[in-house]
Amino acid sequence: MALKKIIEVEGESYIQSSFVRVQTGIEKATFAAVCRITSISGNKTHLNISVLHIGDVARFERTYSFEPSVDEGSVNFIKQAYLYLKTLPEFSGAEDC
Repeated sequence: MALKKIIEVEGESYIQSSFVRVQTGIEKATFAAVCRITSISGNKTHLNISVLHIGDVARFERTYSFEPSVDEGSVNFIKQAYLYLKTLPEFSGAEDC
């Protein structure tokens, strides 16, 4: 399972040579990305999930945390993690893929 969404990122841009690295400013990029959980750690009261965002122009990883449901009949913790991500503003409009 993964999520597909449009990502907007902002960061510093640089020109790199073998002698020097010069900051050239702040740039913004918007691109389509696939967001896939790469690792989950924790316990029944707290899970940390690492999410890899992969697009044509950038690739980065972020960590998110949530409290999973351990009630009888709950979906598995991986499905819960993707459902949790879809509740976050930055994943608004994300689609399953």
